[in-house]
Amino acid sequence: MLARKVRDALSEDEGIHASLRELAVAAGTSVATLRHYFTDREGLLRGVMESQRAEGAPYLAMSAQAKHGDVRGSLMGFLQGLSTAWFKYGVGKMYASTLALGLGSKAVGPSYVNHVLEPLLQTGESLLRQHLEREELVVDDVRQASLMLISPVVFALLHQDSLLGSQCRPLDLPTYLTTHVDAFLRAFPVKGKSKRV
Repeated sequence: MLARKVRDALSEDEGIHASLRELAVAAGTSVATLRHYFTDREGLLRGVMESQRAEGAPYLAMSAQAKHGDVRGSLMGFLQGLSTAWFKYGVGKMYASTLALGLGSKAVGPSYVNHVLEPLLQTGESLLRQHLEREELVVDDVRQASLMLISPVVFALLHQDSLLGSQCRPLDLPTYLTTHVDAFLRAFPVKGKSKRV
C-alpha cells in the first residue's frame, strides 16, 4: 500500500522534510501516481494518517477491553500496552513523525487529531466508560478523564524516546506508569473507595 510505504519513509530521520518526489521514490512509485491518488503532498500526508487509523483500529479495540471488577488492572494494562507498542512495534516513530507534520501544517493538523490522536483518546474513553457503566468507577466527564489518563504518558514517551530524553534525563517508565495510575485513581476513585488526600 502506498500510504504505508510513505509512512515508513516519514518515520525515518528527516523523513518529515521529504519532498513529494522523495516520498514517491521511497514508495516505489512516481510523483504522477501520488498526485493521482492524493493530489498533493498535504493530501498524501492526510492519506497516511487515515491509513494509520485503519491499521491501528483492531489493536485499539483489543486494548479497550476492560477487566471486570479490576479498574486498576485495566488502566495499567492499557498504558503498559501503549508503552510496549510505542517501543516494540514502531508506534512511537509513527506518533512522533505525524505529530511533527500536524504541528507544521494547518491543513494536516486536523488529520492528526482525527486519525491519530483521537482514536487513542477515544479508546481511553471507551475503557473508562465500561467501568463507569458497571458502576466500578466515579467519573464525571469521560473525555476529560481520558485526556488526563493518556496525555502525561504520551508526553513521557515522546520525552524518553522521540526526543532522546532517555539519554540525558532517564525516567523509569514502569515506575512512572504505576505512580501515574495511582494518582489517576485518587482523582477518579474506584466506586466504594474513599478519595485519598
